[in-house]
Amino acid sequence: MVARAITVTLQQVIRSITLILFPLAFITLFAWATAGSTSGSTSDPIRAALWLWLGAHLSPFNISGEAITGYLSLLPLGALLLPVLAIRIGYRRSVERVGDGKSTRTYFLLWYLIIYCGLALIAGNAQASIDWKRGPITVLAILVLAIFSLKAGKALQLPFYLFLIMLGIAGLLFTTALAMNFETAKNLTVVLQPGIIGGALLLLLQLAYLPNIFIATLSYIFGAGIFLGTNTEISPLTFSLREIPAIPVLAALPAGEIPWLLAPTIMIFIFGWLNLKYLLKSTAFIKIKRQSILRFLVISIGGFAGLSALSSGSLITANMSPVGVNTAIACLIITAQLILVLLIQILLPKLIKALRGKGRVAS
Repeated sequence: MVARAITVTLQQVIRSITLILFPLAFITLFAWATAGSTSGSTSDPIRAALWLWLGAHLSPFNISGEAITGYLSLLPLGALLLPVLAIRIGYRRSVERVGDGKSTRTYFLLWYLIIYCGLALIAGNAQASIDWKRGPITVLAILVLAIFSLKAGKALQLPFYLFLIMLGIAGLLFTTALAMNFETAKNLTVVLQPGIIGGALLLLLQLAYLPNIFIATLSYIFGAGIFLGTNTEISPLTFSLREIPAIPVLAALPAGEIPWLLAPTIMIFIFGWLNLKYLLKSTAFIKIKRQSILRFLVISIGGFAGLSALSSGSLITANMSPVGVNTAIACLIITAQLILVLLIQILLPKLIKALRGKGRVAS
């Protein structure tokens, strides 16, 4: 049984990895062939495919080259969807063939981490290598979330769907801002001169970064603001911005302070009200109800903090660090509003009941 679990999980892990790695290798080989390079070898696009695969797992890179040196940890959350789907498919097939979920989960995690570290060692060179302090830990977290989310209870569905609605509203606001500044975005694209193949790859890269941008937009309308480099802060009430990179999607950035954009922060209050009302109306025992409320608060605050951290980071140069969400302020705002909602829902019925009791006594 153990030997079968080891063999099956190894096979499925390899399939999950090659399902993403082979298409990436084809894309990098095609881009390398059409670039008309007169130097280098075919090992270069293969190594680039490995870097893309590692980047899709949100592994930060230490970059040291003649042209540029720095740290890249701002990686596209959209690209994470591909390995997560591949992991879920591979794990599900492993469980179907082995049957023992506990041993299958252990061996699947172990094999994936071993192969990940092996590929990271192969891809690393003097110019680029992963951050070994963060990379394996991030991949382990991705594996755990991808596997255990298959068994997530219905209790998480309402918070998840409401969060998606808020993220969708943030996406609509960002899309509107980008459409209003479309001419600027077009000019930035012209400045880059990416060409046909480069333009297609640039478009795919910006699409992969859309979840990062939507989370940053959500932080902005929550009032927490975002960073876009050293000594910068952009929020509805503050605007401090230096130079920006020539990235077309950044044309949607505001040109100054816009206080009325604080209005959507009420979404946090509504989010907390709907979820806590559902939990407080539960027929479960008081102890279980309290545990459910505490779990909701921890998951809501911790989940947004985790997403904020993953969607933010350093963009190679020291001037472009940090870039992304002001995580500390965002978590403080969310915590304050959720606790306020909880207090209102607990104390308001008692206050109304007490007032009604006084009214009856007076009559």
